[in-house]
Amino acid sequence: MTGPVRQYLTSYSVQLLILFSLMMVALASPAGDGKENPIRTILIGPVHVVLMESGEVTPGQAVITRNGRIDSIISYSEAKDRPGTTLVDGENGYLIPGLAEMHAHIPSQGRGEQYARDILVLYLANGITTARGMLGEPWHLELREKLASQEWMGPRLITSGPSFNGKTVSSPAQAARMVRVQARAGYDFLKLHPGLELEEFEAIADAAHKVKLPFAGHVSFAVGLDAALRQHQASIDHLDSYAQAMVPEGAPLHGEAPSFFGINLAVGMDSNFAPRLAKATAAAGVWNVPTLSLIENLAGERSVETLLARPGMVYVSEDLKQVWINHVNRLREQASWSDRQRFLMLRRTLIQELQAAGAGLLLGSDAPQIMNVPGFSIHEELGFMVGSGLTPLQALQSGTRNVAAFFKEEMQGDVKPAYVADLVLLRSNPLENIAATSDILGVMRAGSWYSREDLDRLLAAIKGRGI
Repeated sequence: MTGPVRQYLTSYSVQLLILFSLMMVALASPAGDGKENPIRTILIGPVHVVLMESGEVTPGQAVITRNGRIDSIISYSEAKDRPGTTLVDGENGYLIPGLAEMHAHIPSQGRGEQYARDILVLYLANGITTARGMLGEPWHLELREKLASQEWMGPRLITSGPSFNGKTVSSPAQAARMVRVQARAGYDFLKLHPGLELEEFEAIADAAHKVKLPFAGHVSFAVGLDAALRQHQASIDHLDSYAQAMVPEGAPLHGEAPSFFGINLAVGMDSNFAPRLAKATAAAGVWNVPTLSLIENLAGERSVETLLARPGMVYVSEDLKQVWINHVNRLREQASWSDRQRFLMLRRTLIQELQAAGAGLLLGSDAPQIMNVPGFSIHEELGFMVGSGLTPLQALQSGTRNVAAFFKEEMQGDVKPAYVADLVLLRSNPLENIAATSDILGVMRAGSWYSREDLDRLLAAIKGRGI
């Protein structure tokens, strides 16, 4: 292409871009009658605004959103008679930022469009406005855009590519090529599964650092916690590899391969190792997604009947329930109650030490997985985090403010002007009782409001189909 032709085309492209921008401004501007588009400007009030940074609660507020952002927060008494504004009765509820599911599983395209839509709506109806998909595929790149544009209802999607594991990785060189392929494809991060050799993991990490693509997930047995911290794995999920790191050298179980995240090592784990490991994790800047609900539901003391009676289970098909029942029974047959109890206690101790050391914790439950219904399991996760020693505010921060810090996003994770309008309206104060997060009056995703009636209608349709 010659220089003049290139210059002409560049100039023509700029003119088209300017024209397109002016058209978009016109579409977003007030209509000819001088009124703002009622769909794009919403006032929610009166509400108690709950700030994630400080835990401060400010009553009697009106939160005004415009074009997907929080425009302003003012006293509700000053917010009357605003033309062109859609009013949402805040019912004196408690407004918090949208929650994140940082260990989500997004359905594959092969499961069908309706199934995928149902899973995404289950997340949204439970106040999940960000989902980090931990097992991606090419279709998820398309789905990410559909969710971003709100063509599909659901949380925004942060997606990995296909898994790096013992079956998909055959050599360090092949692993590095796989990293570069996924970087070019546009995935947000890399997902690690078990079965990697240390040399393969090192090749993945080195290549990922070069293309500035985070890697997260499991820590393979041959890799170990020290290497994951040294290579600054973005997040370790399920507290994977901490169990074997807590078995002292010379102990009978030292060097033993873990099963189910180390439950077989429980009798040999030493809680005195937790503070040192937590400090090392903080120093490395590695985050953890504990997925407490997954482990507590499988290994805990609640009966299968109790697990099946939880509210979210009404959306689960009978076939899937039976699959989950079989998993629970098999695990509980493999470990005694005393070993399971010790294992859960040590995980709670580790959570306390990670929090105390300043090692970042992120909210994630691993859903839909065994006994974890999408969305509903996040509220259980919050309860388990509080049960492990976190305050309600710290638990909420793991799904809001911490997530924004993890993704290096300045305008996410709180209820402040200019922040993305991802919001959840609760009936009561979650700082007094973390269970309040499950009593939702409405959800806002990037400025789009879903009332309780809207959510109930969507959920009723899913109940009729079952996931």
